[in-house]
Amino acid sequence: MKIRCLKCNDVIESKNLHDCISCKCGACSIDGGNQYTRIGGDPHYINLISENGTEKSLEETNKK
Repeated sequence: MKIRCLKCNDVIESKNLHDCISCKCGACSIDGGNQYTRIGGDPHYINLISENGTEKSLEETNKK
């Protein structure tokens, strides 16, 4: 899974277990590779990017 930081527009992806990656401004991070997904940061500033390239707000995903 990839995420986009809406503050700095950086797209980041964790590729391996315990591979915590932060965006260039430090507002969000993703960890876990294919083993698990842990996303850190304010959900208001994070978009999830699916395999087909579509984006969805993490904030909207959390409301469900």
